[in-house]
Amino acid sequence: MRRIVCFGDSNTYGQSPVDGSRYSEDIRWTGLLDKLLGEKFEVVNEGKSGRTIAFDDPYIEGCNGMADIVPCINVNKPLELLVIMLGTNDLKVYFGATPQSIAGNLLEMCRLARENTDAKLLLVSPMLLGDQIEFSPLHLEFGREQVDYSFELAPQIERVAQEMGAEFIDLAVVAMSSDVDCLHLMPEEHAKIAQAMQTKIVSMFQEELEQEAREEEERKKRQEEELRKLRQEEELRLRQEEERRQLHQEEERTPFHQEEFIPQQQEEIGKSQEDEEEQSGIQFQELIRKVVGARPSQTETSDGLFADSSEDDYGLEAAVIDNFKETEPVLETEKEKMLSGKLYRCDDKLGEEMAAAKKLTSAYNQTVSGEEEKRRQILQSLFQRMGQEVYVEPPFHCDYGSNISVGDYFYANFDCIMLDVARINIGNHVFLGPKVNIYTAGHPIYAPVRNECLEYGKEVTIGDDVWIGGNVTINPGVHIGSNVVIGSGSVVTADIPDGVVAAGNPCRVIRRISDSDRQYWEGKKAEYGLPYSEFR
Repeated sequence: MRRIVCFGDSNTYGQSPVDGSRYSEDIRWTGLLDKLLGEKFEVVNEGKSGRTIAFDDPYIEGCNGMADIVPCINVNKPLELLVIMLGTNDLKVYFGATPQSIAGNLLEMCRLARENTDAKLLLVSPMLLGDQIEFSPLHLEFGREQVDYSFELAPQIERVAQEMGAEFIDLAVVAMSSDVDCLHLMPEEHAKIAQAMQTKIVSMFQEELEQEAREEEERKKRQEEELRKLRQEEELRLRQEEERRQLHQEEERTPFHQEEFIPQQQEEIGKSQEDEEEQSGIQFQELIRKVVGARPSQTETSDGLFADSSEDDYGLEAAVIDNFKETEPVLETEKEKMLSGKLYRCDDKLGEEMAAAKKLTSAYNQTVSGEEEKRRQILQSLFQRMGQEVYVEPPFHCDYGSNISVGDYFYANFDCIMLDVARINIGNHVFLGPKVNIYTAGHPIYAPVRNECLEYGKEVTIGDDVWIGGNVTINPGVHIGSNVVIGSGSVVTADIPDGVVAAGNPCRVIRRISDSDRQYWEGKKAEYGLPYSEFR
């Protein structure tokens, strides 16, 4: 069993943002992770509320992680993996630390850990501080500058991981602090962290787990082989005993001149075998007649065979036999490979489909304002599925169009590009700014394979109620949730969860879309005064 030690602060400890109590083990992410990993792993929770990387907190004693790390390692030996998830408390106002200085302290802690254990190391960048923390109960410890600093922690900690040869995971793209105190986690966020940790840890031990699985499989095969041999030996022993018993009985029945009866028995056995072979041949001819049917011009001999042994007769039998041969597998087309995410080449058929799409987009891009009905008809011919009230500003470009599905009330501004070698699924009420690029096409990293014109596709999905700013690039395989805002200029390389604002290159979650946003914008709408239905 591999021991995993999780060395962290209050969010590892499992502190509730509602009343400050500790969550039970079946809610804490460490407890959930222990269940997800199964019997091959043991997860040890070494979280402590208020723990820093290297600062002595004047208000909480015994929280300097640098003093705790070595005793923690020693008490949990032997361990296979050390998870360090710290940095949030080091941002407190009265420490005056920057993300760079915090990362420097973390590097020192990692070196200290490496001196005391050979275990694998996983560095975890914590969640972002909530956007409203300066108005929360923790406003005396964290202000606006600390919120900004929390965005810079992830790249700094990732650099430490690279220098130490450690694995890294950024939890800011996985979970979010609660709206209650903008620091601690609600139960559902603990579940998200446990799932992300399980995926990362399994990948870290993948080779070892696969080797163990192979060894276990070989062990089972050896056991099965030993059991098979034992069964064979037992069957042989029982057979020999039965033969001896039968021989003994025969000797008792025929005590004299037994050798006189042996030739007669052998003759009877040979005759029986000939009868069986003859009957088998007759049955085979019957099978031929039933499946194909004898030709009227042919006659049968008394032994049931066809009198004419011409090539036609041989072909008749061959036809019957061929009916029982396995059917050759149907090969996938290049389009089927493309849509299933496999490597494919753009053959003539795909080239024709692409050329047809280019004709439609060319016709669409030549339309002028006022030709809305013509535009609608072209888009209906181009897209796989199109909801009501769909508007795309020309120019618009795509590969096939037939792999694009858009929901109701969709709007795309100028210069939108969708490379749809895989499915692009877009929900309802989605708005795209100008120059938004959605890519599903990918190419092999290994150049010799890439140079053979092989490529692949990964599906892109966008949920409902999404606003994507101008000049955003969405990479292959990305899934964007519902009720999401993507800031302009972002490069989206990983999945974005529901209900967040995200931005950057690579795109990261900035904050949750909270109830305060709803109140603010509903107030602005009230000032505007005109109901949406009346406007439409």
